[in-house]
Amino acid sequence: MQDKEPVYLTKMGHTYLTELTFSFENMESIGYAIDFKEIKRVFVQFLQDKMDHGMILNPHDTLLVNTTKEYGTKLWLMSLNGEGEYCNPSVENIAKEVFLSMQIISQTLYPDQMIRLQIHKVKIYETPNCFTECFVDSIYEDEKMNFYKTNLIDIEDYSKEKGILEYDDRKVTYTYKPETK
Repeated sequence: MQDKEPVYLTKMGHTYLTELTFSFENMESIGYAIDFKEIKRVFVQFLQDKMDHGMILNPHDTLLVNTTKEYGTKLWLMSLNGEGEYCNPSVENIAKEVFLSMQIISQTLYPDQMIRLQIHKVKIYETPNCFTECFVDSIYEDEKMNFYKTNLIDIEDYSKEKGILEYDDRKVTYTYKPETK
């Protein structure tokens, strides 16, 4: 299950095309694990809200961080090495942070769901021919723990605010209320 709609992340003038690939254990009776509208509404929207057309920076780049804050521009601070610690915003590290963000969203919204939706791969293109891929095994445990310490609560809150929408009409109850005069 792959969402090919481009998500463009920017970092100091660079533009990246991002692909998200999800895996699942079971499908709903309607014939899919999750409607692509949900992937776009929650997972892709997270990237657009948090990273797209913003600055993705190393926390130690204080001049750029302060300037970005001063102008009120969207800012994502890298945190694989811990909050405020040096972390180069390379495409490989950005892919890890995107993967971990998608993992948190999936675990928050679908913890006990029958489908067991999980992020499988994040692929980020630096150019049309150069890209990196990130899988769960690409991330060191200490990077995951540092990222979770810094971002878990914010991403969980974002996920809970988005919630889950049901697209299967058979599961949605409509109540007809005639107009009264």
